Amino acid sequence: MYTFLTASKDATIYLQQPTQNTGLDEILEISKVYYGNLKDVAHTLIKFETTALSASLASGAVTMSSAELILRECEANEIPIDYVIYANPITQSWDMGIGTRFDDISTDGVTWNHRRTGVDWITNELYITGSVTGSYNGKGGVWWTGSATSQSFSYQSADINMNVKTMFTSWISGSLPNEGIILRHSSVLENDEEDYGQLKFFAKETNTIYQPKVRIGWNDQSFVTGSLTQLTSDDIHVTFKKLKTKYKVGSIIEIGVFAREKYPLKTYSNTFAYNDIKYLPSTTYYQIKDVITDEVIIPFSDYTKVSCNSNGNYFKLNLTNWETNRSYYVEIKIDRSGVIEYFSDKDLTFTIEK
Repeated sequence: MYTFLTASKDATIYLQQPTQNTGLDEILEISKVYYGNLKDVAHTLIKFETTALSASLASGAVTMSSAELILRECEANEIPIDYVIYANPITQSWDMGIGTRFDDISTDGVTWNHRRTGVDWITNELYITGSVTGSYNGKGGVWWTGSATSQSFSYQSADINMNVKTMFTSWISGSLPNEGIILRHSSVLENDEEDYGQLKFFAKETNTIYQPKVRIGWNDQSFVTGSLTQLTSDDIHVTFKKLKTKYKVGSIIEIGVFAREKYPLKTYSNTFAYNDIKYLPSTTYYQIKDVITDEVIIPFSDYTKVSCNSNGNYFKLNLTNWETNRSYYVEIKIDRSGVIEYFSDKDLTFTIEK
């Protein structure tokens, strides 16, 4: 199963606009560019609250086997073929602010020079510990060197899908304070003479469906077949039971998966063969897609295995922080000893409501 966290605050800070806040900008940016001999660098700051997640982990309602930071690219300019984006936990608290880069100019809140209005990013005491670092002598953000992560890109989309489990584990355990994530190029690259272009992503203020998220995953499969027999036919039909057309955001729902032979053999039985319940193998997975964009919301993975009980196959969805007023459909993947089959029906959709 997967559950989502959405960002509580985000902003971009710029080397060449060191006192400008962009807390309400719809765009986040990671960049290093030259305008003639003038170098500009942008770092993205983003925070996800972990209090509710920590409580869910403590109660056993959630198990965090994976945690993926998901940022959707909206524009990429003159980026190299191969590059790496780095993420570190931020050392100090910071204020998001209410400015944007080009329209509503404000110096209140987080900037390149300050973590909040008039407050420097770092103190000498922090530097002495040796456990933190920053690119520009305590400006441009300051971060812990532990619990860092990165994502490498090569000939691919600039969408970020980054493993941040170690960072979240540090926050939840209390070994580091949760002050958010800073995303950037490496300090070495930021200080050379090369241009690495601009990467722009949708921020939490976006009016699209692509706000920043962290996708938490764990294996919730339960597979007890009881007296059911396995469906072994090569030619099968797959559909869904208990699939409603509308669900409330934040609810946890169960969707039945019903599979049958397309052409059952004729017998002398007085029961209707199409109604016989047989189970699919434990290597059956589900995936959720957006109807309009066809974007994968929940991917096939070890955390989307279909379960089984005496009533047949099923899976559960945690609809916390899903986009509302959007319609989705289900795809099924069946792996039978390396023989892969896919099933979907875009006519069977469900919508998330507030």
